[in-house]
Order: sequence, then structure tokens, then C-alpha cells
Amino acid sequence: MQHSLATLTTLVQEISDAESAMTAMQTIVARLSQLMDVPVCSLYLKSPTRSKLILAATQGLSKTSVGKIKLGLDEGLVGSIASTKHSLNLADASSHDKFVLFPQAQETTYKQFMGVPLIHLRQLVGVIVVQGKVKKPFSQETEAFLITIASQLAATLSNIQKSGEWIPKRRPGKLYKRFNGIVSSSGIGIGELVHINTHIDLQVEPDKSNSNLEDEQDLFETALQKVIDDLEHGANKIKKDLPEDIISLFSVYRMMLESPELKDGTLDKIQSGNSAMWSVRETAFELAAVFEMADDPYMKARGEDVKNIAIKLMTQMAKHERTTSPDSQTPIILAGDLISIADLSEYNSSQIQGIISTSGSALSHTSIVANALGLPAVMGVSDLDIKRYRGQLSIVDGNRGEVVISPPKEMVREYRLLAKHEQQFNETLAKYKDLPAVTLDGFHVTLHTNTGLLADVSPGLRNGAEGVGLYRSEIPFMVHDNFPTEEEQYQVYKEVIDAYSPRPVSMRTLDIGGDKQLPYFSFKEENPYLGWRGIRFTLDNTALQITQIRAMLRAAHGRDNLQILVPMVSRIDEIKSIKELIQQSLLELKKEGKQVSKPKLGIMIEVPSAMLLLDKVAPYIDFVSIGSNDLTQYLLAVDRNNPKVSSLFDHLHPAVLVALQMIKKKCSELNLPVSLCGEMAADPASVLLLIAMGFDRLSLSAHRIPKIKWLIRQLKREDLLKLLTKANVAEDETEVRKVLSKKIKEFGL
Repeated sequence: MQHSLATLTTLVQEISDAESAMTAMQTIVARLSQLMDVPVCSLYLKSPTRSKLILAATQGLSKTSVGKIKLGLDEGLVGSIASTKHSLNLADASSHDKFVLFPQAQETTYKQFMGVPLIHLRQLVGVIVVQGKVKKPFSQETEAFLITIASQLAATLSNIQKSGEWIPKRRPGKLYKRFNGIVSSSGIGIGELVHINTHIDLQVEPDKSNSNLEDEQDLFETALQKVIDDLEHGANKIKKDLPEDIISLFSVYRMMLESPELKDGTLDKIQSGNSAMWSVRETAFELAAVFEMADDPYMKARGEDVKNIAIKLMTQMAKHERTTSPDSQTPIILAGDLISIADLSEYNSSQIQGIISTSGSALSHTSIVANALGLPAVMGVSDLDIKRYRGQLSIVDGNRGEVVISPPKEMVREYRLLAKHEQQFNETLAKYKDLPAVTLDGFHVTLHTNTGLLADVSPGLRNGAEGVGLYRSEIPFMVHDNFPTEEEQYQVYKEVIDAYSPRPVSMRTLDIGGDKQLPYFSFKEENPYLGWRGIRFTLDNTALQITQIRAMLRAAHGRDNLQILVPMVSRIDEIKSIKELIQQSLLELKKEGKQVSKPKLGIMIEVPSAMLLLDKVAPYIDFVSIGSNDLTQYLLAVDRNNPKVSSLFDHLHPAVLVALQMIKKKCSELNLPVSLCGEMAADPASVLLLIAMGFDRLSLSAHRIPKIKWLIRQLKREDLLKLLTKANVAEDETEVRKVLSKKIKEFGL
């Protein structure tokens, strides 16, 4: 039996085209039965809620047994395969001591038996079985084929298995659906699902041909002006509910609409004989790709804004009307592929209870606005078919990144109770804004915020941030078609430094290179994570680095709150070189009559070598900032954006805890202030251990500050030292979390 790769590809395509989970599974068993020339092919899936294997689909056995045959994870031949995670190939199934007969399956005439486990990301998904009437094992070639098929289908079947839609339901009536996504904005929202239907799918290529150059050019320019006017109207309508700098996001959209990259790029394509619709789409894809190649998720999120703009322009050109929305009194949940801030402005703020996006990220402009409005939001809910559930009652759980469609009354009642408690809790947090984050036994923690856009400034100040622990300086470089001038950078940096003065602002120098491509300076590497990035890139482009340093120094004039932070340091000569460039820039600016002062200089500890060189680097720096996300990634050799290994990424891994304690101890010995930024600083469980370790500076998302401040004020560091002792003897992160869970639950978190 020989089957080509094309055969496998065809099978996978047939499954992806199936209308439902049941159709997909039946397609699998039917096609495999045909391809392998066997009378029986059956698929067993593990129940998502119980330790049971359930017959989910079969070709050859009685159809009435589907959903009724259930085995324990060590019961029968199928259970044995599941428990050992090893295939079985038998000449006579009934002679095996694990054989269990299910009369309703009508399988007494079959002797041959072969089963292969379905495993995805180390988790058992189910077992696939083929049977025949002859009394001999299946050939090695057939076994190899089924193992190959199982490995290819495991990921697809994992999604079906987790959904539970394939399990026959005992109770009649409409059952709720649950979908998972990315936490974007916390909180709970309940309302009618409204589809933000643009009628434009960017994945579908429009007609490329250009019937009349002047008509197409006029179509684009008219649509461009209409979208700009709509944005202006939307900003005026929604501004009463948002702070001024959040409203500036409309200006960001307008800036992108009017940018030469978008406008000229589109017109050039039209002039080349292409349609306006095609030209807008292609230009947007080119611009979005620049952002999406970035490693930093904040930068990736900017690509969503470009696509949003393309959809609005194409929708305007296609003259499509949005579907009718509910009356203004009905609570609604807005759902769409990409939801822009302009979409939000079309409804009353009091009417919108939550946001769902089938794509997008927690760092998009939509997320920023959702946070500012206090709207729960879940992004990346890719499995949700919005059209199918339009108009149905829905729940957005922004705390856990879940969406529930058509929930039963009991569940709605529980969620309303949770929402009420959360509102009361948030009202309690408000009074902590101007209070210090001090434990009950007097340990003070300074809470800084992470930011990158001016729109992030207001939430940080509003939530009691005591400074900026990490300012991402990449934005001015990503939105141009050439390197931004010193003056352009100066204007951007000055606004942030002024807004936070006298609080400290740690500005990270340009962290670009490798997989963070600039549109006007692209290059490729086989392994960008270990390549030309961060400080390596900027030192090799000295003029670029000097321009940025000069802009930062000038922006801090009269403020004295600038701190320069250097990313991806792995060698002593790197920080010595930066120090020399800062000194050189100070001298030159003073000669030019500029009043500038020497800033504090720090390094980010992301590369493990940096923490082992602290003794030698200490004489050249004033402070240290631990980038917990990258440090964890490099210590564990895990790409957290790779779904195949992302489950192995955990900042509570024992190796990470050992590294953090080593860094803290060494910094204390060297009299070096040390802060920690990244997801770890916003995780309540991690914060317990960080305080026990002695970390007194944390930098986190502005919207997480109130909860972490509240938590710190409920603690005694003395009690946490015992938790740290227990965590230090744990063998893995699961054990560490068990140690911390009891304490976290005491606070109702």
C-alpha cells in the first residue's frame, strides 16, 4: 500500500472543508477505510470533562454505537493504547487479555486490529482504529501509514475533542457554547451579539483589473476622504467618554490614512493598471507585514490597525451598508474579525457591554480603548462563527479569555453576580490610587508602567504609576518610510517625559533587528532570536544610535527624569560603547548650546550571559531591569509565540526562580537598583515570590497596577518568605503554583 504526500494533503483539505465536527470525523473514518482498503475504521476521542474514551465516528461498525461505547483510559484494547500511548497491531484481537466485546458494535466477524494513539502537544486526544477479517497483523507499511496519518490529524482532532460538540447530549433544548481567546481587557459583559460586518474579507483577493484609471483613482480618493470624515465624526461623538490621549488614537488612524506609504503606495499600484480595491489591499498587506514580522507583540499589534484601515476603505469603495443593529437600549456585545475604534464610536458607550474579536491581540488599539472604557474584551477567538450566533445572548469573560454563547439562565445569574462583585472590588481599588504599595510589615514596592504609545500615558497616571519602567521607542521607526529624524524622535519622546515628570522614565533604545524588520532596512537571518538585534544592531549602525540618544537627551531638558535602558546586552564592550556614545552626544549638544544632563544608564537582563557578567558590568551602569519574558524564553529555550512549545513557557519554572534570586542577590551586593518588567510583574502568584525575593520595583501594564497594589497592601513579606522556601524545593512549575494557590485564594483572586 503506497500513498503519496498529496493523498495526505487531500485528506486534510477535505476535513478542513467539512461543515461540522461530526462531518469532519465521519470524513476521516470513511476516507481512511477507503485508502487503507479495510472494512472498519473507528475514531475514539477522550471526553474533555471525564477520563473516558468515547466512540465518536465509525465506518463499518454499527452507527447506533456512536456515542454509546465508552471505555476507561485503561479499559479494553483502545484504553490500553490510550494509557500506554503506544500503538497495537494484532492478528486476533479477541485473544488479547485486554479485549472487551461490545455486542452493539457488531464486530464479532473482525479479527485484525490495529490502533494508534492521537497525541497533540503531549496531551491524549483519542485513538484511531482499523479492523479486518483476516487473521494476521497489518503490514509494517500499513502501520507506518496510520501512524503518519494520526500525527497529522492530531492537531485538528484536538480542537474538535476540546469543544465537546461531538458528544451526544442527554438533555434536549439549546445548549451553550464556550470559546477560548486571549485576555485583552478584564471584566465580564453580557449582551446580544452584534456582528460588525464589514462585508470585506481581506483573505479574498478582489478583482485586480483596472477598467478606467481615472475612475479607480477617484474611487480611492473619495473613499479616503469619506473615511477620514467618519473618523473625525466618531472622535467627536466618543470623546466625552475617553481621555484626550485615547482620543488621539483617531489621529493615529488618520495619520495612517494620510501617510504617503498608504496613499502613494495605493496610487502607484492604480497607475500600474490595477483596481483601487486590489491596490488598497496589497498596499495594506505590505505595510502590515512590516509590523507583523516583529518579535515584540506590541509591534505586531500595529499591523491590525493597518488592516482595519484597509477594510474601512474597501467597505466604503464597495458601498456596503452595515447590518441593522439593535435599539439603543439593548445591551450588546460587539463581535467581528477586526474591530476598530471607529466601530466603537457608532454605538452608545453605555450600550456596549463587551468586545469579541476573532483575530487581534491584547496590545491592539481596540484593546487600549476597551481598557480605557472599562469594557471587557477577548481577542483571537478564532473558532467562533459570529454569523451563526448573531443576535444570541453572549457572555464575554475578559478575566479568563472566554466567550459563552447562549448561556443557560443559571449561568447568566452566576456571571451577573461575579460582575457585581468585580465592580465592587474595582470601586474599592480606586481609593488605592494615591496610596503607596507597601506590605503590612513595611516593605515598599515601587510600581511603574510599560508604555509605547502616547495613548498609554493617561491610563498609567490614572492608575497610580510611579513612573515608566519600560518605554518602547520603536514606534517612530516603524511608521516611517525612512529613519525618523532627530527632531521627529525628540517631539515624541518629549511628550512622554513631560507627562511623567518628575517621575522617572526608562526609555529603551531601539530594539530592532532580526525578526523586527524595518520597511526601509530589511534583512533575513536563519535564527533571528540569536541574531542581529537590539544593541548589536544599533551599535553596528552607529549614526542611527547617536541620533536616538541625542533625541532622548534633548527631550529630557529641564526634567532630569530620563533613564536610558539598553536591550539585549550580552557583552561588556556593548555597554562600554553605549556609554561612550552618550558621553560624546552630551559634549556635542553642549557645544551646540543645548542644556542637557547626564542620564542614568541601565541594562536589560534578557540574555543569560548578562546576569553572569553583573560583577564586570556594574562599574558602567546605574541600574538593572529584568525583562522577564525574554529571560524566561532564553533560559528555557522556548519560543512563547510558537503554539507547539508555548505550553512549556512559564515564568514560575524553577530555573527562572533560581536565576531571579541570583540576579537580586548580586545586585544587592553591588548596590545596583533592580526592577522587573513583563508578564510576571502583573501575575499575582508571581508577585508573592518576587516580594519574598526582595524585588521592590516592578513595571507592568497600567491596568494591572491597582490590583497588584491592592494585593501588596494585604501581605506580610515575612509570611511570603515561607512560601519562597517551599517554592525553591519544588521540581516544576506545577508544584510551584500549588504552593502559591492557597495564598492567592485567601484573597479571592
